[in-house]
Amino acid sequence: MHCLAGEINQVILNIIINAVHAIQQKGKSEGSGRGIIKISTRLEGDHVVLRISDSGTGIPAHIRPKIFDLFFTTKEVGRGTGQGLAIAYSTIVDKHGGTIDFESKTGEGTTFTIRLPLDEESH
Repeated sequence: MHCLAGEINQVILNIIINAVHAIQQKGKSEGSGRGIIKISTRLEGDHVVLRISDSGTGIPAHIRPKIFDLFFTTKEVGRGTGQGLAIAYSTIVDKHGGTIDFESKTGEGTTFTIRLPLDEESH
């Protein structure tokens, strides 16, 4: 697998930062102090699969279709630019020929799944 390591690192960082913000937001509303972020990797067939899960607020159903849109953010001014997940999508899909998806339960958390092909010729 050939990849742009710095850009993949940025994708992971963007998702982790969003997870931290979701956990902090949940802590403010529920009074809980800590959350959980889990990262796992595995080989599935001809893909490397990376999963990043958090125990934050989850993504409300009505905004899920927009989360990869450039400049879309739910964060207050000065906290989010709306570029992180759009850049993540472009990096994974356009530059690496992979996929990025998510599952989310409001109030329980979100899991992002990134699949990157091992075969350079698949993109």
